[in-house]
Amino acid sequence: MITRFWHDNWVRDVPLRNKFPRLFDLAVNQDASVEEMARLGWEDGGEVWVWRRCLLAWEEENVRECTILLHNTVLQEHSHDTWTWLLDPTRGYSVRGAYRFLTSMDAPVVGNFADDYWHKTIPSKVSLFA
Repeated sequence: MITRFWHDNWVRDVPLRNKFPRLFDLAVNQDASVEEMARLGWEDGGEVWVWRRCLLAWEEENVRECTILLHNTVLQEHSHDTWTWLLDPTRGYSVRGAYRFLTSMDAPVVGNFADDYWHKTIPSKVSLFA
């Protein structure tokens, strides 16, 4: 799964489309990945900033704010732009793996997890996913 520049929560605590909604609406490359956008260059005046129309002054200020936010973001070169499930990095996420982690003796237990994830009225995979 590729990390998308505008849609995914990869910088700070909120997706860029939510932090800069006007810029997202005006962006030509709304579905680009972080890797693609970094390659184009997101510095001030970089090729990543392609808009559907000319920006107004306050929108240009948003671009500067976004540029500053991205300038302080460090990406790892020579790494693929993907999400990794740390419990099983080779195969990725599975309900079985999450269930095994939650029910293993090695996992730190807070309270009674059985009451939280094992309800007879809800399928276990739905409960674990939630």
